[in-house]
Amino acid sequence: MTVSRLPHGPVPEGAAILSKLRLGAPAAVEALFDRYHGRVYGLAISILKNESDAEEVVQDVFLTVVRKADRFQGNSVLYSWIYRICVNTCLMRLRKGRRTETVPIEEFLPVFTKEGAHARPVEDWSREVERRLLEKELGQVIGRFTATLPEKYRVVFALCDVQGFSYEETAQVLDLTIAAVKSRLHRARLYLREQLGRYLRDGRVV
Repeated sequence: MTVSRLPHGPVPEGAAILSKLRLGAPAAVEALFDRYHGRVYGLAISILKNESDAEEVVQDVFLTVVRKADRFQGNSVLYSWIYRICVNTCLMRLRKGRRTETVPIEEFLPVFTKEGAHARPVEDWSREVERRLLEKELGQVIGRFTATLPEKYRVVFALCDVQGFSYEETAQVLDLTIAAVKSRLHRARLYLREQLGRYLRDGRVV
């Protein structure tokens, strides 16, 4: 997976772009696009798994930012506001399209006995993944499994594990507590681990 880091540059740069946007300066739109396009597209594709949909979302996001620049209150840094718009736009598109069926993840989470032991064997696929990690097939399979995650888990996984956001940044973008981010990410990883274990054992997507 390609990790696209957040722009950790000084906040004043974002504030300067925003100020110029509010003045209607054409150069500000270009600066906004140059600074955030790659990251917004990366986030959109990691959630939607579709290039054309991601491109359309990117256009919608920047149009929204330009149109609503005056409404930004400054309660958060500019990039978190932009990514929040991106996430919301992606979720609306997912709910409208519903091309991919999500699955309940509970059956893929670990089950424990009263004694605290695993009720069923935990798949140990770490060595197999290490051997096949660079194979294109495995990346495609992970993408398919990610697409079946329920939205609230998929978005957190995309932000943290695909785009490289910290827990704090993810919490700010999604307006969640850090504890909630950690919980959702943990459950998403458990689901993907179980699905990958089954795939590497059986050689097929279940």
